[in-house]
Amino acid sequence: MSFRQVMLAVVKALGGFALATRLTTRGLQIICYHGISLRDEHCFQPKLFMQEDTFRERITYLKRNGYQVLSLDEALSHLYQETLPPRALVITFDDGWLGIGTKAAPLLRKYGFHSTLYVTTKDVLSQTPVFDVALRYLLWKKQDETIDLRFIGLDPETILLTSPDEIERAACRVSDISKSWDDHNRQALLLKLAEISDVEWNSDGSNPLFRLMTLEQLAKLPSKGMDLQLHTHRHRLPIDDPECVENEIINNREVLKRIVSGPFEHFCYPNGEFHPSQFPWLKKLGIKSATTCLSGFNYPNTERFALRRFLDGEHITQVEFEAELSGFLELLRKLRRVLQGRQNNELP
Repeated sequence: MSFRQVMLAVVKALGGFALATRLTTRGLQIICYHGISLRDEHCFQPKLFMQEDTFRERITYLKRNGYQVLSLDEALSHLYQETLPPRALVITFDDGWLGIGTKAAPLLRKYGFHSTLYVTTKDVLSQTPVFDVALRYLLWKKQDETIDLRFIGLDPETILLTSPDEIERAACRVSDISKSWDDHNRQALLLKLAEISDVEWNSDGSNPLFRLMTLEQLAKLPSKGMDLQLHTHRHRLPIDDPECVENEIINNREVLKRIVSGPFEHFCYPNGEFHPSQFPWLKKLGIKSATTCLSGFNYPNTERFALRRFLDGEHITQVEFEAELSGFLELLRKLRRVLQGRQNNELP
């Protein structure tokens, strides 16, 4: 256990978390999840994928401690009317990974918890593994070794895979080389790399890893309490191209309209990257709220197109999870901002 975790455990034991909950009662907490592991994805990317047992522990904690899990619509309505119930929070998921439907949704339904899934739709339609994530996973599986780029038909070039930085450089190199390739050739590349890395990767395309749900699977989620909302079509949102932004939202919305009636008026920024210049573009497209990856609670004066979320993952311990939800870490952030403001004011 790290020093930070020990200190948080002490603060909790002394009643600090309970006090923080009372002091932050006006705030709305929005939790963000991505994927639930089907195999060992949580070891590869603990910020992106979580074990099913860890997710179950989180949800059980919310139920046992009386958290009011609201739908996004309901929560935002209460937030801006300043009528939030105590311990109000929203559960959200990004992208649409297969494990969300097979593992997370049934558990949430069991406890009667609403949630929102922001769906990126291109990879839903293609039903192929998400290339950039799958590529990094396969290189990670070959860690502490080397790789020769002859496996993709290039001149011999040996790349080390003995550190996270080297794996990322190799992934960027391979990704750049294959950027102009079509989906068929990019998926063939993944299959070759899987063979080299000795990873089970079915050649018939039925491999479940790093896939998003099908339209049919997504269509069943609203009846289980999981609302589908917007996350762009190609998982991109430029800050300098309103026409591209419009196309991304329209395409995203049109695919979702095939399976559910909507309305589709809530949005999540791909990779959490956003700029205030995008706010009027989103508003014009009928979007009422947008979530980021910035930490913190949301209050009545929080910008609707820059809502904050707590990004939970396998790398977050249970005591850290409880510290965030209680508002204790929120109070520390506020204190830090106050102290930094004083220091800036004291500068000559």
